[in-house]
Amino acid sequence: MRKVSEDEIIKTIKLLVKQANFTLKKEIKKKIISAEKQEINSDSKKILKIIFKNLEIAQKEKIPICQDTGMVEVFLKIGNNVHINLKKYSSFQELIDEAITQAYTEFFLRKSIVSPIERKNTGTNTPSILWTEIVKGEKINIFLILKGFGSENVTRLKMFNPFSRTEEIDNFIIECVKKAGPNACPPFFIGIGIGGTSDKTVFLSKQALLNSGKTLKTEYFNWEEEIKRKVNKLNIGVCGLGGAITCFDVKIKSFPTHIAGLPVSVSISCWAHRMAEITI
Repeated sequence: MRKVSEDEIIKTIKLLVKQANFTLKKEIKKKIISAEKQEINSDSKKILKIIFKNLEIAQKEKIPICQDTGMVEVFLKIGNNVHINLKKYSSFQELIDEAITQAYTEFFLRKSIVSPIERKNTGTNTPSILWTEIVKGEKINIFLILKGFGSENVTRLKMFNPFSRTEEIDNFIIECVKKAGPNACPPFFIGIGIGGTSDKTVFLSKQALLNSGKTLKTEYFNWEEEIKRKVNKLNIGVCGLGGAITCFDVKIKSFPTHIAGLPVSVSISCWAHRMAEITI
């Protein structure tokens, strides 16, 4: 049994918060560089260059890529032979939130989390959204995503007839992107969840976003490429200025569902798709 201390968890989460706020993963950067080369609209091409310059400045000066420093979502795969020794904190949620509180204070990041009705700021950018899975082994994989609400607000769920065709699902996705328009800061990364229950399919769409930028030859690869092609024909473009690139990437995750249902959800991330990952 491998023991992991509270201090190690806090140190790791703080590092991931720092990385996600100040730089993008290399595969996300590559999508932006590739889009700038492909874009034919002069205004959109110019903005993509500015976006990349913004990334360089943020990384060098250690300042946030975006002023909306997001709500923190943490995805954990915890090995079954790992013992997290809680002493000071009463729960794993409390431990993770303490790390995020420290990070957002020390790195001078905007704190955006409020109570849902009273709208009172918690002052810590917590609580975070925490997803855990127990897997075999002695390691902990931590994947962190900062979800800004320009893109989070355009999340959509639809309960399809179980006999619906893929074309109907495509049309739903396209309509979601149209409604998001420039408000969600395109070009987009799109995560699609299919199956399970209503809550499970939204979770799947968030999991799909974690694979953004990766070349994964899954059973859905051709479908993902077709959806991306259709989205890019919308001519929304960078920041809504028009052009060939409205979407950087599309990823799909599925899960078996009930014979009477077909839940589908769409989660969108803006161009500043801020993620960080580590295994300890």
